[in-house]
Amino acid sequence: MLLSFSGAVIPQSTSLRCVKTTTPSLSSACRQLPKDRREHLYRGFLWYQGLRRRRTSLRFSSAADVIRPVEEECSSSWPQKYSVKIPVGDRYILVETGQIGRQASASVTVTDGETVVYTSVCLDEVPSEPSDFFPLAVFYQERLSAAGRTSGGFFKREGRPKDHEVLICRLIDRPLRPTMPKGFYHETQILSWVFSYDGIHSPDCLAITAAGIAVALSEVPNTKIVTGVRVGLVGDKFVVNPTTKEMESSELDLILAGTDSAILMIEGYCNFVTEEKLLQAIEIGHVAVRNICLEVETFVKKCGKPKMLDAIKMPPSELYKHVEDISQYELVKALQIRRKIPRRKALSALEEKVICILTESGYVLKDRVPGIAEGLIDNCDDKNEDEDEDEEVVLDGEVDEGDVHIKPNTWKPLPLVRLICLISLSVK
Repeated sequence: MLLSFSGAVIPQSTSLRCVKTTTPSLSSACRQLPKDRREHLYRGFLWYQGLRRRRTSLRFSSAADVIRPVEEECSSSWPQKYSVKIPVGDRYILVETGQIGRQASASVTVTDGETVVYTSVCLDEVPSEPSDFFPLAVFYQERLSAAGRTSGGFFKREGRPKDHEVLICRLIDRPLRPTMPKGFYHETQILSWVFSYDGIHSPDCLAITAAGIAVALSEVPNTKIVTGVRVGLVGDKFVVNPTTKEMESSELDLILAGTDSAILMIEGYCNFVTEEKLLQAIEIGHVAVRNICLEVETFVKKCGKPKMLDAIKMPPSELYKHVEDISQYELVKALQIRRKIPRRKALSALEEKVICILTESGYVLKDRVPGIAEGLIDNCDDKNEDEDEDEEVVLDGEVDEGDVHIKPNTWKPLPLVRLICLISLSVK
């Protein structure tokens, strides 16, 4: 007769004893193993007990009965770590994911020397109100603990962001925002911390690269991978991601961010550098950015998450053409009015005219016509698919749940003002 225990088969003759002790002990058969093998078996046994959350310790008479269930549990529950080394300039940066911040949509640590930057990307499950910009928030912080120090003042915690930290937040935001698709309204937060700083390798460009890699690994449906580098000019030699000592004698401090096909941001200063050298520095920086993007693309295919393409909500394509046919010429005339008040009145009259025509066509709800540009009908979105059939709907639109009135939070479609602005930009 055989007994089964978590996939391990134990003969009936084998003694299985449960002892109420806080520290598990190995059987005499396990003590006959070599010391390193016995320690490995002991650690695996402790890990197995932690997974099963058992309060009693077990004694096994065979080492194989312990190893088999431990390997099965560890292979299924232990997180898998991914890492890649990417050449940048004359050295490598190490990109790691899958070990820290696993509850976020994506998180990475980028290491250059002993400087470590951690970046995580989180996004809301419910889309926010439609607007003409992407709801993206970027936070960057250089903690004193990164340099092994603590605050010497009364307040020991980190205070508000410093000026250069706010500027680095902008350096991260500027190249990432153009790669976000239109119609994606889930609030997204990028949090970047400096875990370690060695005083040699600057963390600002690493933060840009880490943010681009984290967004590429996350569920955010961005279109391109964004990375950033710094280019310095030491003597007559261009250096990619120079050290702080090399920057002391550099005549150029150029921060460049972009994708494999375009440059999205240039920030920096120089000491009377010629235009030819400046263009050459931009070309060298873009080559470095392109090489990093190609390496990251392979890394994303290996461990990236599927993108939320279904969350992109755009008005019907024929609606843009319809609005353009209605208001194209009148909009050009209204925008050519120099005085502010007459121009505003002309735009308001044109907007009311377009809304009336769209109401007759069925694009705008009739009960929302008095409130100008409240919304457009999204034919693809079923607003009532999540509502219960047995709910009692009150006349004022509230749901009566006893003494509590819950107002349904419906999705507001895109405003018409945005469509008119888009048409005006296309006309210009």
